[in-house]
Amino acid sequence: MLPEVTQFEDTVTLVSDTGIQFMDFALRLDPRKEPAGEFAPMISGLICRLAYNEEKDFFFYEPEPEKVEKAKPVFSVDMKSSLELLDGVWLPTPFFRFMPPHRFDEGPTNWSRMRLVKLATPDIDGNTHRLTMAFDSRVMPKRDGTAYLAPNEEDISSGVSFKLATKASETRWFLAQPWVNEWLLEVFNEGNTHRSREELDIDIRANYHLAHYLNLLSLLSKPSAAQQSTARPKVEIPELKVVANDSNGLVKPIPVDLVLDVGNSRTCGILIENHGQAGSGLKQNYVLELRDLITPEHTYNLPFESRVEFAQAYFGKDHCSVKSGRHDAFQWATIARVGNEASRLASRRRGTEGSTGLSSPKRYLWDENAYGHGWRFNCSYIKTDNEPYATAAPFSHLINETGEALYSLEEDDRLPVFMPRYSRSSLMTFMLAEVLAQALSQINSPAQRSRQGHTRVPRQLNSITLTVPPGMPQAERSILNERMLQAIGLVWKSLGWHAGEEDPHQDQALSPRTPIPSIRVEWDEASCGQLVYLYTEVNENFAGHPEEFFDTIARPDKTDRERITLATIDIGGGTTDLVITDYRLDRAGNTGSGSNVHIVPEQRFRDGFKVAGDDILLDVIQDFILPSFEKALQSAGVKAPDSLMSRLCGDESVSAQDMILRQQLNLQVFAPLGLALLKAYEHYDPQVPQEVTPQSYRQLLGDNAISKTVLDYVNAAVRRDVGSQSGFDVYEAPISFDLQKLHAAFLNDQINITKILGALCEVVAHYPCDVLLLTGRPSRLPGIQAFIRKVLPLPPGRILALQNYRTGGWYPFHKNGRIDDPKSTASVGAMLCLLCANHSVPNFYFRASALKPYSTVKHIGVIDLNNVIKDADVLYRDIQSEDYKIKLPVIGVGDTADTPQLEMRGDLRLGFRQLAADRWAASPLYTLRFTKVGREKFSRAIGDNGSAPLLKVRFEVKPADKYTRKQDLVSDLLSVRDIESNCNNVNFNPRSDLVLELNTMLDAGLNDSKYWLDSGSVKRK
Repeated sequence: MLPEVTQFEDTVTLVSDTGIQFMDFALRLDPRKEPAGEFAPMISGLICRLAYNEEKDFFFYEPEPEKVEKAKPVFSVDMKSSLELLDGVWLPTPFFRFMPPHRFDEGPTNWSRMRLVKLATPDIDGNTHRLTMAFDSRVMPKRDGTAYLAPNEEDISSGVSFKLATKASETRWFLAQPWVNEWLLEVFNEGNTHRSREELDIDIRANYHLAHYLNLLSLLSKPSAAQQSTARPKVEIPELKVVANDSNGLVKPIPVDLVLDVGNSRTCGILIENHGQAGSGLKQNYVLELRDLITPEHTYNLPFESRVEFAQAYFGKDHCSVKSGRHDAFQWATIARVGNEASRLASRRRGTEGSTGLSSPKRYLWDENAYGHGWRFNCSYIKTDNEPYATAAPFSHLINETGEALYSLEEDDRLPVFMPRYSRSSLMTFMLAEVLAQALSQINSPAQRSRQGHTRVPRQLNSITLTVPPGMPQAERSILNERMLQAIGLVWKSLGWHAGEEDPHQDQALSPRTPIPSIRVEWDEASCGQLVYLYTEVNENFAGHPEEFFDTIARPDKTDRERITLATIDIGGGTTDLVITDYRLDRAGNTGSGSNVHIVPEQRFRDGFKVAGDDILLDVIQDFILPSFEKALQSAGVKAPDSLMSRLCGDESVSAQDMILRQQLNLQVFAPLGLALLKAYEHYDPQVPQEVTPQSYRQLLGDNAISKTVLDYVNAAVRRDVGSQSGFDVYEAPISFDLQKLHAAFLNDQINITKILGALCEVVAHYPCDVLLLTGRPSRLPGIQAFIRKVLPLPPGRILALQNYRTGGWYPFHKNGRIDDPKSTASVGAMLCLLCANHSVPNFYFRASALKPYSTVKHIGVIDLNNVIKDADVLYRDIQSEDYKIKLPVIGVGDTADTPQLEMRGDLRLGFRQLAADRWAASPLYTLRFTKVGREKFSRAIGDNGSAPLLKVRFEVKPADKYTRKQDLVSDLLSVRDIESNCNNVNFNPRSDLVLELNTMLDAGLNDSKYWLDSGSVKRK
């Protein structure tokens, strides 16, 4: 979407050392009606754009302020051709130190860029173009004899202004800079590839490349007094003043808290400013907004995709910029893009070597091994024939080849990355770092400060809160915590806020120029959804009287009217979770029945399963989208469409290039069609008859949705099957959205998630729940709600889907006072948790500190391919917790008492479940496998009396780390303690022969498999 255009004051403050800052402006242009630029040469050899005095009918330019030199135009350049040439191109901008009334200093020369782009369709105000101004806010030291490239400390302390220069006398020295001239020359050549070299050389000698630039600059220019004109510029660019980003200064920065709900499928965030007044957190908050760095005229403030793609951010021609003397101008702090930008990059990838990103790094948190395929930059929107390795300054100077921060390693191991084999787990660091860089830019952006008030006061990040799934093992939670810590440290170093090689979180000698924010990774997403409901009911509907709400909502058979039980089924993109919590009113021993009480939570049950929204999408693709594709292939004459589809979108082995194209086919065709069907289904009403009408893929996807390479990939496969006469066209494949059939699939248990929902509803029925809440985006689907009401764990009136739930205006993501996307309940609930923990919510006293989760790892054993642990395969039963870690049960007595051993005959997976029942779904946790040496040993091992070799492996629990203890959590991290075997010819070593690795992916098996969104393999086997 287009960012909101802010009506800036005449002078705007820019906060120093806050990365790259953006300002957005809107223009209404009709290039055909804009006067052409008239140009004449100056004595210096450059050209100037002549101004026109309409009253006295003469052209002129001003060689000095207020000095008029008449001139005759030598040539003209129409505005239309200039706008076409420079459309969407970053250009250096003459934004100089200004000394009223007319004098401009010669600099700073390389701290400002502009980009004008024509919109595909005018915005709601009729504007046809967007202008993005970018400023590199880094302050450079002032040194004698060096170029004035960027603002310096003296500029800040003296409060000087910076202003856009547009007149000939103000800009001629700037246009004479070799690096600026080279930049404009390259843009001119690149935009005129259809013309002959001879023609271009003639125009270049006449300085046409400068003429186009001056044409664009004229749109931002105010008429001089000599023009005697009342015309206004198309956009008025305000003056700028730079203020210090200093926590020790006279003006104390406003602290800002960031709350993030990072999901497997989508992520959303909220920023909360603390203005010092009670309750300001519920008023001074706003939604995290991401700026698209490829098309910076777009920003996104809705929950965004968790996809991450490696791609460099370019703000023009860096090789020209370097020649100015500034090597690090406009260097974005990170090297990965997220959200809509990453999705667009992934679906348009051209290269075939290595990988460029992941559908969700959260799915791969467990995988800390080097990624053998290597990582490349996605160059979809850059004219290049190859994809370079994903390394770029400054970020890559701070990490090693597996993506770990150098400061976190021993000194001897601090080798910067040469070949990027970042672990898939480390991509969470890259993702969080990019979100953090965007948040830091947003909180100090001129537009955001203007909206929040206190426009001249800097903002600083005070804390970061991450939500977690209720069923996430503590081992994974600790990794997520470490990823967040490293993301902060790396961004702080990339922005120059922490120098040296030490850990910025622990460096006592050198405290960062900008304080490091604290982090919290403790509150689960489902509990946060409950808090949204609780707060809304108590404060919005019951005027701050929790006792009245509790009495109203409690089941009639309850005797204790000051205790309620809430259950939440939270369906995300990657996990479906259940949390059941008791809430009681705590009067601290005092009698009475007033509203001045604490609300104290106590978790009764929580569990989570890795079957959720993305699995619904996969079921829909397999059952409702692929059949239409198969029919289209049959109609084209393909004799064995099943075999062809196995190659195109199944798991048949293909070349590296075809693997990329298989992924592209899914991202460009099948996944968008599946999402279109689910979006239509969200509005389905079973009581209203639905007309099933066939549509083509083109009607649903649009004309340019499928790239030529993907079309060629499919068409070539069809031609190989039916011959060159094939007229197959993917775009023309017909499809019908039968919503009634899809609804029936939910009710008849044909969608995989219903099996999980049935089990969760069974648990809900065992507890005296007063209300069952449904959260997460998939809870909007009529089939989900209908299935739960069909199972009936509670009376229908006590089952509440938070979609369309009325919250009032306090809810940051509300639409007309209601929740539109229940995905947002996790981040909003986490915001409430944070504010309650800081005692910042008036008339609502929730004890967030009592929201402590217990370990769900109760039974550990060998998990089969159906993700079930049979009773006979359970290794540890009824696991308890002690001293911040799970305690493995002991068998035997006396000297023989010890923990059970696992019999190992080859690589296997270990999982866990919470309940003792066989049928309760288990979650993968570890893979136990041989090393290369161990495999060789086992191959030649011979058991007693010639029997098959057998290992008996005993495990131990690693002690809780500092983070786990601080959060009062429980460690479930296992390691191999010792090995026994029945072999006499070989001795096995637990450290060199076996590897126990975390692996929580549901269908990972024992191979390096990828999630279907990463592989494109969507066809059922």
